Amino acid sequence: MGQITLITGGARSGKSKFAESFFGDQEPVCYIATNGVAQDEETKRRVALHQERRSTSWITHEAFLGLAEFMEAAPEKAYLLDCATMLTTNYFYHLMQQRFGENYQVIDEQIAGFSQQEKAAVEAEILSEWQKIIAVAKEKAVELVIVTNEVGLGIVPEEPFVRWFRDVFGRINQFLGKEADVAFLVVAGIPVKLK
Repeated sequence: MGQITLITGGARSGKSKFAESFFGDQEPVCYIATNGVAQDEETKRRVALHQERRSTSWITHEAFLGLAEFMEAAPEKAYLLDCATMLTTNYFYHLMQQRFGENYQVIDEQIAGFSQQEKAAVEAEILSEWQKIIAVAKEKAVELVIVTNEVGLGIVPEEPFVRWFRDVFGRINQFLGKEADVAFLVVAGIPVKLK
């Protein structure tokens, strides 16, 4: 019988390390890395650190698109998705590139003028992608551990778009929390069971 586990926490809280230790000796585990291509040296170092910590027997799948279809076709019964925040961000920009092209300046100009209805429609598309992932995990009865950032505990962003997108992250986290069988908040390296 499968289980969905949500692990949330702030930056450098230890949530990824806890998630990686969650499976113990279970094999094989498929690590779903949603970060995309690391562009700067600091991000490359972070990715390398994560790779070094993982068991060499784990399979890595680097993607943020088509994850429901991937999980449906894959034979593995255990998945660690790290992280929901990056998947949501990358999927959002994928949607924007489909609408407005590859120029990020044009994208920024377009989203600055979004109406509430346009924002709601984009958020619904992102939520739909998450609903598909969760549905496959439940249907196949897999072990799925999802790491996500707790985004609502810091400073309120100055920019309206950033405030809205922080709220999108929060609502996605609420959905994942509701759907999860088990949930943890990691604070200062200490996992606190929420559910």
